[in-house]
Amino acid sequence: MASTHADLDAGTVLVLRALVPYNQMPDADTIAHLVDDLLTHGGYLLRDVAGLGEASAALGDWHNLTTHGPTDSPMGNWNHARALARAVRSMHRALTGQQ
Repeated sequence: MASTHADLDAGTVLVLRALVPYNQMPDADTIAHLVDDLLTHGGYLLRDVAGLGEASAALGDWHNLTTHGPTDSPMGNWNHARALARAVRSMHRALTGQQ
């Protein structure tokens, strides 16, 4: 099942931008924009995956990430972006039937 609310290709690009090696971490402004974009994309995905059992773990992660936010540490926003990206990737996989 493909998303009717989210552009999965654009979401994949966001995930790939966030899941680069740590030595390729972008600057703080770029990370902030990436987090905003991941939150927006994930919000669209929620409508599509809400009833899918395959997405239950990703939905739990998404809830925790969006209600608790990043930690207050030098790597907090970067790690938060990466965790959001992993949750988005899992929601994509649930929608497309991939493992």
